[in-house]
Amino acid sequence: MIRFLLNCLLWGLGYRPRAAETSSGFGADQLVPTRERNGFEAAVRLLSSLLFLAAVFAQFLPSEFGFLTEPRLHLLALASAAWGLQMILRPSVPMDGTAISTALWSFAGYFPFFLLGDLSPFFDKDPTNLYTLLWQGGTVATLVAIGLFRDIRREISPE
Repeated sequence: MIRFLLNCLLWGLGYRPRAAETSSGFGADQLVPTRERNGFEAAVRLLSSLLFLAAVFAQFLPSEFGFLTEPRLHLLALASAAWGLQMILRPSVPMDGTAISTALWSFAGYFPFFLLGDLSPFFDKDPTNLYTLLWQGGTVATLVAIGLFRDIRREISPE
């Protein structure tokens, strides 16, 4: 379990294992070209990874890390909000695999709670954290869809 969480963290920071050699000579690295992350996307990934680590520690030291799931703070939604602001304020950033993977990694702070089964911050007395997660997911999905349609429209329209 710890190795899986460590692999998730390393993937979120951008480290990928080398692709296995294939008989055709084309590995997974050559099939899908991706662009390099910009500085803001790298910062969002770093913030998401730090929230991921804090959420892992929150599973073992719940009293010290209770601020992560404070209903009025919405700290776990901070990375997605930052990513969403970038996509709204900088429409020149394409909605490609790099942008979508950054958006998905912005949910990393929630992952240890669901993976390790400690759902009490989401379903106990105050379901505000659950509502925040649902709104966050809907907003990110909407921004991804808008960005994909925007990029398709750019490709179709003549310049």
